[in-house]
Amino acid sequence: MLVGNGPTTDLARASDAADSIIQINGCRHAAVLDADKTRHIFIANMGETVSAPLCRAIKEQGALLGDATIIRGRNPLFYAAKRAFLQAQNWRLSLYDYQLTQSWKMLAKKWPIESVSLSSSLRLEYQLRRLGMAQDAMPSTGMIAYDWLLQRLKPDDHLTVAGFTFEGWPGHPWEIERGLVLSVGGTA
Repeated sequence: MLVGNGPTTDLARASDAADSIIQINGCRHAAVLDADKTRHIFIANMGETVSAPLCRAIKEQGALLGDATIIRGRNPLFYAAKRAFLQAQNWRLSLYDYQLTQSWKMLAKKWPIESVSLSSSLRLEYQLRRLGMAQDAMPSTGMIAYDWLLQRLKPDDHLTVAGFTFEGWPGHPWEIERGLVLSVGGTA
């Protein structure tokens, strides 16, 4: 089960039926989810301004998140290269830093931290660009987690998606993401 931070109904029942749970960013629904089933938490690693509040939220909910692995949704190497490419086209462009910040180092004391692979980042970027994502846009953390999960599902696995509204920061291709999730049988 992939759980976003948007509104959702009957999440407790859906999580009871899930074998494992993946949450994103602030883990808004952690209190109604089974901590022992929470396996991964995907967080946007986009500089201290974005990362610090998310890392604080994770730390504050520590008991509700069990032994999950925290996944940095933005591969630092891929996004550093994308950042350099975009800045070469427009040197005034100010973009995020995707490296570990002090906030991330605080989380590393309790949870293992991994990053989405370079190849996954390239593949998803290519797919979204092919579908019309603007060059300077980037997938949402939820889309990155969704794509990561799709690559790991076995033929008999079932994925439940809850708590996604496909809206928010304008730098994400929301309509493309909505189409991808719903076309594979996901629910919002």
